[in-house]
Amino acid sequence: MKKLFALAALTLALGAAVVPFATGAPAQTVRVNATSYKLTLSAKPKAGLVRFVVRNASDDEHDFWLRGGGKSAKTPVLAPGRSATISMRVKRGVTYRFWCAVDDHAQEGMLGSFRAR
Repeated sequence: MKKLFALAALTLALGAAVVPFATGAPAQTVRVNATSYKLTLSAKPKAGLVRFVVRNASDDEHDFWLRGGGKSAKTPVLAPGRSATISMRVKRGVTYRFWCAVDDHAQEGMLGSFRAR
């Protein structure tokens, strides 16, 4: 009887430890490609935690700024061929704007927006 009780307690404890990991939604990964005067997102972000993996595929330095829903995030300035990751929890229906703040890159077309779905 003691073994049965101990086994039941262990099963409950292990189940409680696993539940937080099983119920948390994983972050969505959106790849951001920075080329000369263009920022391209691999997908339109969904509401929730989004990991933006920014890759500079240009011969120039670039960064990536993201703002919306009262939050903002940015990467450091990336040398050609370098990457960086930022994460943000995005809200459904909120418009988020992104751009490169290096020199006049945003004015040259390195900007965009999305509305989280």
